[in-house]
Amino acid sequence: MAIKYRGGKSFLSLLILSPGIAAYGQTSVPTQETVKDEIIVTATKRSENVLDVPISMQVIDTTSLEALQTSDLSEMSGFVPNMYEPPATEAGRSVIAIRGIGAGVNRSAGRAVGVYVDGVYISAETALDVMLEDIQQVEVLRGPQGTLFGRNTIGGAINISTRTPQTDTTRPAGQIHLSAGHLAHRKMSGHVNIPLRTDRLAVRLSGFRYKRDGYIKNAFDDTLLGGKNRTGLRAQALWTPNGSFKARLNYTWHRIDEQPNSEGEATTNPGSDQIPYTVNLDTPEIWKQSFKQSDLRFDYILPSGFTLTSISAWADVNDFYEQDGDRLPQAITVNRFDGANEEKSQELRLSSPDTAHGNFLLGLYYLDARTLYSPTFPLMGRAFLEQVFFLPPDQHPPDVLDGQRILGQDTTLAVFANGTYDFNDKLGVFGGLRLTRDKKTVDYSIFGETFALFGLPPLHSRQSLTNTPLSWNIGAHYRPSDTLSTYAKISRGYRSATVKDDFIGQADLDAPVGFFTKPEFVTNYEAGLKFVKPESGLRFNTALFYMDYTDIQVSVSQEPFLFLRTLTNAAKAHVWGFEADAGWHLAPDWRLSTGAGYLKTRYDQFMPEPGRDVSGTGFGSAPEWTFNAALDYDHENAHGRWQAHVDARYLIPPHDFVLRTLPFVGEYPLVGAWAGYSPKNGAWRLKLWVKNLTDTHKPKTNFHWGAGLGPLLDNITVQYEMPRRWGLTLDIPFGR
Repeated sequence: MAIKYRGGKSFLSLLILSPGIAAYGQTSVPTQETVKDEIIVTATKRSENVLDVPISMQVIDTTSLEALQTSDLSEMSGFVPNMYEPPATEAGRSVIAIRGIGAGVNRSAGRAVGVYVDGVYISAETALDVMLEDIQQVEVLRGPQGTLFGRNTIGGAINISTRTPQTDTTRPAGQIHLSAGHLAHRKMSGHVNIPLRTDRLAVRLSGFRYKRDGYIKNAFDDTLLGGKNRTGLRAQALWTPNGSFKARLNYTWHRIDEQPNSEGEATTNPGSDQIPYTVNLDTPEIWKQSFKQSDLRFDYILPSGFTLTSISAWADVNDFYEQDGDRLPQAITVNRFDGANEEKSQELRLSSPDTAHGNFLLGLYYLDARTLYSPTFPLMGRAFLEQVFFLPPDQHPPDVLDGQRILGQDTTLAVFANGTYDFNDKLGVFGGLRLTRDKKTVDYSIFGETFALFGLPPLHSRQSLTNTPLSWNIGAHYRPSDTLSTYAKISRGYRSATVKDDFIGQADLDAPVGFFTKPEFVTNYEAGLKFVKPESGLRFNTALFYMDYTDIQVSVSQEPFLFLRTLTNAAKAHVWGFEADAGWHLAPDWRLSTGAGYLKTRYDQFMPEPGRDVSGTGFGSAPEWTFNAALDYDHENAHGRWQAHVDARYLIPPHDFVLRTLPFVGEYPLVGAWAGYSPKNGAWRLKLWVKNLTDTHKPKTNFHWGAGLGPLLDNITVQYEMPRRWGLTLDIPFGR
């Protein structure tokens, strides 16, 4: 098969011709644990062999996360085919796309990808880029999810499991991690498991402190931007009074205090210079966040064998964000974003015992998420009025604070069911239903004298809407042998309707068509194959998909001020492609892993404005091709254990997107490597590492919002990959 694409020919050929490319349920970097006969996952809300789970998914365990040197989800996403998490945009908002479906048109839109930590949905968009500290494994599920998870999502779900306290020990045990390197990188983290009563009660404490200097020079004052400054703590308690009941209590806290560069260095704004790692801003960005979350989970096995699960959760997130709104060294505008999220959720599930003919699950879910988002403009005065509206000083209105205040409430109540029926030990069917009631309320205010010049006079409005859609999935699985399984399925998911919540004017209130959107729907057709041969460590997995995507929610700029936007629904689109990953032992001490994904998006029918028909074009900025490969060496002798690792990622952005937006954005590889040694007694491990080994200085893109139609209809930011950096880490276990 010949594949033609501009550039990247040798790298594509190497990965495409690698044997065993596949896409279902395998870690990007297989380890000693993952080459066993089973990989146990919890995506179906019960512990199962990944071969038995009819979902296109990627599983990355603790050892793999460490091998890939991934500290958060954005770094991990490069090793998961068809998952894309570009840098956070303004106000720290993260956008995660799976199979090309990502951000909503505004903050009231439902997310395409749900992020769960220990079964708890994270609602705040500024808290999605989870730090992967003390994690058991991460499961990335592709396609609509709703009949197994509390929150419905149209693109996929990320299920993160932290390490559980262990009650089957008699003394405390844990590990200390120390790391230092280039750019004044320094990190200290650790965890400790403390059994309080053997087989009954244990607690687990973990935490981290991470700082790194910036690498982007601000020519205005010679300061450095883009650094990291984060601190986090987690405390857990597990109580297992008997074999039929357990309770787990979690508390998580973290803090961010950074000067990032989310607006990018080369953007569609007038201040763009396309010079890597340089900006010229009179006001640097500031991001401060406080995150607190607690949850309590009960699991009770009834005498009948059914399991009743309850998960109660609460979270509170507060953000402060300030940036240079004009992206120039002149004092023209300054943007400030104050945000707060408070959410409460409750999930109840009843799971049947596993029988020879299958199992089923019933669930009830409730979410109450309340948000405050207050973008204000501390500076939008004399220079702004003179340079944007050319008003002489004697025509300036009184200088008062301009801004918006958006209070949002999202209340969700859902009932869902999922089950399987096995005709025999080879053939079975499965399916699920979900009925959801989503109610959204937006209380909106806009104020200030300058906004009136844009046609946005001070006003106050309160709007709400309710949707009660039905989502579902149905399919069959066939397992002809112990090493091979296949499945085929059809699933339907939706994204709830949206209320416009940014720069609302009287024209929006008078024309509801520009104020609300309808829900959008995806019908996903998918088939997958999974193969495992434990004696050789070979895993081969693949999945193909085609998605009908209807009523896509988009926001389209209005002349003459492009930040003023109208919400609408595109008529129809489709997305198709595949995911693939594989792993196998080349020799007793050597293991090779590969992964690949292909994604094609197309508007079948969309006219964003009269006389402008974009049918037949693609949408979004998710890569068209994603590749990853890793080689691991692990050898133990009488002197100790020697390890080495090298990995590569390669992304090819959509051809249409590059041509429509910024031609200098293109494909490029990223390479990481490390080598480590630990003595025979395992008392410590020392590792020398490097990231971006080839020192690639290439940009990556992201949308703030838009229809994926290019710079005239979208607000696009560009950030360069971080330069090459290196360091040393020391791991010290104790209490073993």
